[in-house]
Amino acid sequence: MRGSLLVFTAAIVCAVPSVHALEMADFTVKTTRNLVTLCSADKNDPMHDAARGYCLGFVDAAINYHRVVTSGDMLAPVACPSETVTRQELVDALLAWAGKNGGLLDSESPIQGVMRAANAKWPCS
Repeated sequence: MRGSLLVFTAAIVCAVPSVHALEMADFTVKTTRNLVTLCSADKNDPMHDAARGYCLGFVDAAINYHRVVTSGDMLAPVACPSETVTRQELVDALLAWAGKNGGLLDSESPIQGVMRAANAKWPCS
């Protein structure tokens, strides 16, 4: 009985995701995983507000830049979200995409992750 209780307890502990306490180094965003870490910061983390601000600013800048460089005839858009899509909807799309594409999170820049996520959610027809 005691052995099965130990196994049960170990299974519960392993099933609970660990919460990463943010550090200044997390704001050196070189990969998509770095951005996802900031975008999914725990609300109780002392650096949550800074992480959220960075995340929202990054996705906003990424999609706005994309809209500008694809507004002419030279470049086709990668993704086609409407003008009414919010920054939070972009973050939600990024986090959903990241959950399904873990193999790309460490090998690509955060701008690639944002644009892949936007394309998955709002492909151009």
